Amino acid sequence: MKKIFAVKTLSLFTFYLAFLLLPQNSYSQLAVPFKVRYQSYVKGDMMVISNTIVNRKENRTSTSEPYNDITEIAKLNDQFEMNYIDIDNDESTFSSSSAVLNLSNVSSKKIKYAGLYWSATYKYDSGERDKNWRYVAVDKNRASVNEIKLKLPTQNEYITITGELIFDGLSVKNFKESAPYAVYADVTKEIQSLQNPNGEYTVANIRATKGIISGGVAGGWTLFLVYEDETETGKFITSFDGFVGITARPVEILYTGFSTLPEGKVNAKLAGSVLEGDRNLVGDQLEIKSGDSKNYTLLSHSLKPVDNFFNSTIVVNDSYFENRNPNSLNTLGYDTFLIPIDNENNSVIQNNTSKVSLKLKSSGDRYSMFFSAFNVEVKDPVKEIGSHLLTSKEIKEVQKPAAANPYLVVTEKENSNDSDSIKNENISLEKPTVLEQAIAEIEPKNDVKEKTVEAKETQIEEEKVSPPPARTYFSIRDMIKESEKMNAEIGENEIKKRITVIPGADVLIPNQPKGYYVVANVFAKPNNAERFESKLKSKGLDAQILYNPTTNYKSVYIGKFSTWSDAIKFYYSNAEGKYDDELWIMLVNTSTGTIL
Repeated sequence: MKKIFAVKTLSLFTFYLAFLLLPQNSYSQLAVPFKVRYQSYVKGDMMVISNTIVNRKENRTSTSEPYNDITEIAKLNDQFEMNYIDIDNDESTFSSSSAVLNLSNVSSKKIKYAGLYWSATYKYDSGERDKNWRYVAVDKNRASVNEIKLKLPTQNEYITITGELIFDGLSVKNFKESAPYAVYADVTKEIQSLQNPNGEYTVANIRATKGIISGGVAGGWTLFLVYEDETETGKFITSFDGFVGITARPVEILYTGFSTLPEGKVNAKLAGSVLEGDRNLVGDQLEIKSGDSKNYTLLSHSLKPVDNFFNSTIVVNDSYFENRNPNSLNTLGYDTFLIPIDNENNSVIQNNTSKVSLKLKSSGDRYSMFFSAFNVEVKDPVKEIGSHLLTSKEIKEVQKPAAANPYLVVTEKENSNDSDSIKNENISLEKPTVLEQAIAEIEPKNDVKEKTVEAKETQIEEEKVSPPPARTYFSIRDMIKESEKMNAEIGENEIKKRITVIPGADVLIPNQPKGYYVVANVFAKPNNAERFESKLKSKGLDAQILYNPTTNYKSVYIGKFSTWSDAIKFYYSNAEGKYDDELWIMLVNTSTGTIL
């Protein structure tokens, strides 16, 4: 992998990827920033099933036969000629593998969400290494990667799934040698249509390079599911996707938007999928901490050593996930896991914690993460759904309700001459509050300068605000259900698909009309708020400023509504087609009696 030469800076809320300062010959490669894909409170849990789509090609061994060498001398994927797995005896498919979902007490469970991911290295259709050890193409053709086939349990025929391309490294510097890609598809409706979700899922026609390429051929698929079961404890579940390559520079991931149990053991789980995590290349680690602790703990598992966490395995809970075909123990560069976090005596994640940080590191093996999910047990859905902006001294970064996950601000682009840019007020920051994302060959939106310094300007300690009256469980749950339903109904027709918005806590502002405010940005400096308001008005938006005397911040909103239903309709319509940038909904002086 080569050095990154062009680095853009970007600032995120809810899911941070903070790049630590290391020598220039060490780097991480953030190709696509991670965003929230799914977030919800649910009585139930999350689950993954997964399998590879390529395997070693040897003279006397079929690719459909498992590769089970997990010794210290096991070969890596770049030491093999690789070819497609194809288990289905179906002439309409060129690659296929399967995995079985086996939920216990399935009659009490209801699938709430299902996301299917597939990823592989795919520079061209086939390649080889010549006598001079150069990697050359045998077949230079390269087909589209976003359409595959899925066969559901008890079904005889495949259905075609067209996914959303998360990332394609074919023409991206530092990725083009192996050209990894990742694709996502929402398959919730397809699985909800089944009388019983349990059974064998077969995924076919995922593309990868056959033969040999630089770094080795790897590929597979992961099905991430969230189910509801009223007999289980309440959990706050968040999934993310993007594409980040990890080499020598660590990457920090910050999960927020929840509050752990006030007492008793804190139970949490972590899931993820990684490409190019080799079995016998050590040095890749995953560290974790909670709250404002400065100390990370190395995350370990009986099947995932602390110095080789991403080790070409598919692990669910405490075992290798073997209920699949083929069920290789060594998956040759494709890694999926769902594991409980070892939290004996709450030594890793404490009570009353509202954030958990992960750090991805590598001192040897290179790998690329494209999917991650975090699950934590919570008492009720009020605390974990997020809060209004800057309510306590502990929160030193601007926060919107966690579910909205908007790009609230981005740091200034260097050498900008745009007169509309907001200048840096030299407010100091504590890393990694504002992160630097190394984005190779990808330009940010043209309007990023407009949101430049506000995160820095708002890194100010606030006095605590008295909490608003709590809303009932049923009010919150009904609001979430309505939001999910509306997003599903109108999202397909919108120019920009928005993530499901979840209600945050009420903001108490004396003498301010109560309602649901659709907010576009927040500012610490009045002049910047007024300039942003004017810019939105020039675009035909009814922008106005909402002032919070408790925090001294000014929010610029483009719509105010008396009901949650009207607010989310406006949100999902992209402000009636007038605003494609990030939005969130601020609840001001509302109460249980006014919700739904």
